[in-house]
Amino acid sequence: MIGKTLFFYISWRFLKQLIAMMLLLLFLIVTVDFIETLRKVKNESGVSMGQIFLISLYTAPFYIDKAFPFACLFAAMGTLSQLNSKLELVVARAAGISAWQFLLPIAGTALIIGILASTLYNPLAINLYESSLDMRAVHIKGKARTNATSKTGFWLRQKDENGSSVINAELARDGGVLLDGIKILRFDENDLIYAQISAKSAVHQGNSWLLSDVTITDSDQKITAQATMILPTNVSTHYLLGSVANPDSVSFWNLQDTAKKVASSGLNHLPYLVQFQSLLALPFFLIAMVIIAATVSLKFVRFGQTGRMILGGISSGFVLYALTRLVTSLGSNGVVPPLVAAWAPSVIAILFGMSMLLHQEDG
Repeated sequence: MIGKTLFFYISWRFLKQLIAMMLLLLFLIVTVDFIETLRKVKNESGVSMGQIFLISLYTAPFYIDKAFPFACLFAAMGTLSQLNSKLELVVARAAGISAWQFLLPIAGTALIIGILASTLYNPLAINLYESSLDMRAVHIKGKARTNATSKTGFWLRQKDENGSSVINAELARDGGVLLDGIKILRFDENDLIYAQISAKSAVHQGNSWLLSDVTITDSDQKITAQATMILPTNVSTHYLLGSVANPDSVSFWNLQDTAKKVASSGLNHLPYLVQFQSLLALPFFLIAMVIIAATVSLKFVRFGQTGRMILGGISSGFVLYALTRLVTSLGSNGVVPPLVAAWAPSVIAILFGMSMLLHQEDG
């Protein structure tokens, strides 16, 4: 049985590798985003370098959130290869410790990290990302705020007592209840256009839209300007939320509630359930990455095929990730149940990796 000292030693080695991977990703993302943001604001005054850096720093965790599985894969490969190259695993094997025992600290650490990533890091990253978007809206001229419940190029068709309307907005914000840059075509009962409306913004008020800075062009090309206008609507706030929200950008703790709201509007709520189950399955997905790393990292010294095995591990990780995205898409479209779509890749990868390790270790 692996001792406590060796357990924490291997865990700490893996954790250091993982932290190094994440810091490297953070540096790369912040650097690229900082340079790009700096380019956009080069002609604007009143924006300091510190504000730009803070915007980039707040943006980075949102994108790093997607990289946890690969960081875990590379960290596990790096840890095992280092232990192997220094003959520490050889000594452990000679002391009667099996591969399963010295994989336990890495798998246990990955499990804890996966739980923290889903329940704490994911909501924090989304909150920081939305804060960065608020800062961009304030400091970068002409930069509209878009967040987890926003969508650019928004289209909506609705019915009212006079016929129907097609609404196009440059940006739908806050779950679709706020629209910016609006163009509306109004149709009569015979589906003939009888008016065109342009407005700066619109606010959903339950059973109507309140339009601001309105310009109306009727069928005779007569143009009328109004400060405000009321446009009736039969579209609910839940329907609007389902039309604009991005499941990847909804906090873990809000996904189920959002799914219920979207389902009540009649829209497809499955992507939110798939995302929720995927976050629940993330700890086991990280364990799957650790096992894949073990299958290609434990015999470097014995066979001296480092390059090929590293390439095999990276390829296996990418194949697993691609398979996960494919099954997730199937679950989001109702082809397979969300529970199966989220958990199947992790379970299959763990079983497949364990089979390979059993073959390698026990023949």
